[in-house]
Amino acid sequence: MNKDIVNLNSTLPLLDKVYAPLDVWGNTVGRYFDYKKETAMIEHATAQLKEQTKVILKQIDSELQKELDRNDKQFKQEMFRLQTIACELDSGSLVKESILQNISELVDKLGDETLPDKVKEQIPQLIAMAHQQLNDERQSGMQKLSLMQGFDPSQKLIN
Repeated sequence: MNKDIVNLNSTLPLLDKVYAPLDVWGNTVGRYFDYKKETAMIEHATAQLKEQTKVILKQIDSELQKELDRNDKQFKQEMFRLQTIACELDSGSLVKESILQNISELVDKLGDETLPDKVKEQIPQLIAMAHQQLNDERQSGMQKLSLMQGFDPSQKLIN
């Protein structure tokens, strides 16, 4: 074994002078303990980094969940708003149908010969008023439709 240690110093490139075999042993044991000490420091730093990473990941998860909850709430509010507008548009459609029905009845009355001429003279004014109501309802519907623009209900976005 002593012979192997003596041969060892000749293979070490960093050594410019010859050491006694015990010096090589001492340096090797010293390096081993330095290695153990540095390894322990690295393990400690790694453990601290892992703990910091866990804390950061928990913060990211909580912020993400908070943002997703806020986004979901806004999405539900927007869907409620759109459903309200859709209901108003449906009711507007019923109003338009009723107005068109009235216009149709008034036009039919124009051809009725049993009505007095004074009543027939007022029918065009009533039809004109019904057309105006129809136009007003159409404009109201267009305004409601314009309120619905720019929203994609199939997409949830995080701001």
